[in-house]
Amino acid sequence: MVRLDRFLHQQYPFVSTNRWRQALLAGEVLVDRRRVAKGAALTVGQRVSFPVDLPARLAPVKPQSESGLDLEILYQDENLLALNKPANCHVHPLAGPETGTLANRLITAFPELAGIGEFGPLQPGLLNRLDYATSGVVLVARNNKAWNAIRRQFEEHLIRKEYLAEVDGRFLTATIIEKDLTHDCRDCQRMVITPPAEPCRGLYPARTEVFPITYVAAKDVSLIRLVMYSGVMHQLRVHLADVGHPVTGDFLYGGKPFPFGNTKELEVGFHLHCLRMTFVDDLDIVAPAPDWYEI
Repeated sequence: MVRLDRFLHQQYPFVSTNRWRQALLAGEVLVDRRRVAKGAALTVGQRVSFPVDLPARLAPVKPQSESGLDLEILYQDENLLALNKPANCHVHPLAGPETGTLANRLITAFPELAGIGEFGPLQPGLLNRLDYATSGVVLVARNNKAWNAIRRQFEEHLIRKEYLAEVDGRFLTATIIEKDLTHDCRDCQRMVITPPAEPCRGLYPARTEVFPITYVAAKDVSLIRLVMYSGVMHQLRVHLADVGHPVTGDFLYGGKPFPFGNTKELEVGFHLHCLRMTFVDDLDIVAPAPDWYEI
């Protein structure tokens, strides 16, 4: 069995689960021609019906334009944009009225991107996403042909992604971490290694190559370089935590806090940066190293 609102979101991912719940409460979605509660479970063989135009009506509008914010462009041609996302910034809004995200800045500078791609109207042209605290390369397609072609390269693991990170402890030798990931059934915000965890909402093979750069004894942290071709949610963070070197400041996966400057405040976020993406045609897009990267 699966919850009906989650099933509908899986079929129409551009419509949030909350929006589907509202439609259920309004009686616009029927199961076997009857109204059901928003938390109802769906079993095999049941028939779900709703007005043909309902998904379009529930879909959010494009991100709101938001001027006065910087948009750092690393590369552009007629098919592709590459942006340098700042740390502590969401890539896109979760709801139409939300502002302050990279997508708000993007749609302001390039309004023609509205409707590009298949991730929904709040993600105009976006080809990849980074966590809120993670900075670095974000790719944007300028037309649907380019979006489909580049997404296919992502799915076939043809794009090489290189990251910089600051992690707890002394990372001594280069290593390869190749462990499958799955969602944490107890916390939808987390991913876990499987096994030992039971697969939950899918099983995702993941491989991370780790290369130590330097050890900073004064802070007991290491600066490292990471390479991956896959792109599982939280992959780098989970893999590093699993080998005993969580990203510093990544409280979700056990990272220790670090001081902010010479004050007693704690810095919000963690130090992870998407430095480079390299394509099969040798296109190489590089974002400047962040301020925290010092050797």
